[in-house]
Amino acid sequence: MRSLPNIIVTGTPGVGKTTTITQLLSLAQEEPQPLHLKHLSINDIVKDRQAHTGYDEELQTLIVDEEKLMDEVEKEIEDGAGSGGWIIDWHSTDGFAVRWVDLVVVLRCEETSVLFDRLSARGYKDAKVQENMDAEIFGVIAEEAKEGWGEDGSVVELQSIKVEDIEQNAASIYEWILNWVKDQKDKPTAT
Repeated sequence: MRSLPNIIVTGTPGVGKTTTITQLLSLAQEEPQPLHLKHLSINDIVKDRQAHTGYDEELQTLIVDEEKLMDEVEKEIEDGAGSGGWIIDWHSTDGFAVRWVDLVVVLRCEETSVLFDRLSARGYKDAKVQENMDAEIFGVIAEEAKEGWGEDGSVVELQSIKVEDIEQNAASIYEWILNWVKDQKDKPTAT
């Protein structure tokens, strides 16, 4: 049984996933008894462990080998049976086993002008900007997460538009983690 939850922080590129996770990890270390949360960047796994089959020039992205990627993730998080504490950073929940993850946080930036500026500042080509804008407008990632984890509260959507949103979102996720840990301690043990 995990002593800390595993969480996916997901959303379209530009919504602040990595920044929110960095803030969350900082909060966890500020406590008198720090929580040992670990950042798992799926982008790094795709690149460093060659979990891709090539590069899509038009969309400026690696073509992910889903099977190899999930094999690498499974090894890293010990098929969800390890101690937990993984904060997974990826733009999708596709391929993740529900048993690996206790909470899915979908960051949203529904103010399209803000998201457009963020994506453009990254130097993305028009096709990539448009694809990501469409995904955000239609809530593709939130729907994907709800299809996988259901509507029982395991998926939460948080707005990530202003700097204050990032701080508040990190604090909310941290509070959820503390409650999860407390709930685990309060559960009766099997004899």
